Amino acid sequence: MIAGQLALLQEPATDLLENTHDQTGRALEVEETQTYLDDLVIQSGLVAGEVPQEEERVLLDGHEIETETRKVTRKVASEWVADVDGEGWILAERTHSSDLEHEPDWPFNEFSRFAGPEIAPVRLKPWEFVRNQRDADREWTVEMVTQESNLDDVTIEWGHGALKSKATDADVGVAGTIFWNDVHIRLVIYASGYLAIWEPAEMKPELLGRFIHEEIVPVATFDDEADVEEDEGAEQATLEDSGAEA
Repeated sequence: MIAGQLALLQEPATDLLENTHDQTGRALEVEETQTYLDDLVIQSGLVAGEVPQEEERVLLDGHEIETETRKVTRKVASEWVADVDGEGWILAERTHSSDLEHEPDWPFNEFSRFAGPEIAPVRLKPWEFVRNQRDADREWTVEMVTQESNLDDVTIEWGHGALKSKATDADVGVAGTIFWNDVHIRLVIYASGYLAIWEPAEMKPELLGRFIHEEIVPVATFDDEADVEEDEGAEQATLEDSGAEA
């Protein structure tokens, strides 16, 4: 499975990412750089570094049990795929939350140092992703629809209850299969910026990068409170649910 958090650079990087390492344990490995005819450059590799972690020790003092918490560091690594000098995006597994409000979570704080411009995780608009598939007249199915009707009420519909008409208004997350670029892609996307692809189990970085460039970046936003827009194709979605011809 391919999974990660999408993040955007505030502005495209001047230079591509390069292999980098230092004595603190930070390292960036660029395994592949693929350039397309339209100058889209997709890079992929590994990023590694040290993150703080709390460690709890249990101490026995006679019949009394005490706990001691101390901060230590641990080394972590994550795979990534990116287009830093074009659209300016990075997809990587977010494994550690930063203690500093102004600093993005790991590994995006490392990419801020490597790539140059400020970088931050973004929100995704699941409803817009679904509508784009519908409006492009592609094959698409829905397996899960998650919607938030208010702050205390989130509904999750699975299987037959996950209707296409509901997916076009999914403001939390949606899962399903689409037919893109002659490939069936089974995936889930969440408004939190999380993207996971189950099928195909493996995608070459250049194909994954092209998919993110064409289908995911257009539904990304820095707006933490993006609202579902009115759906002009709602009637078409209802017909698809009923099995009638649109």
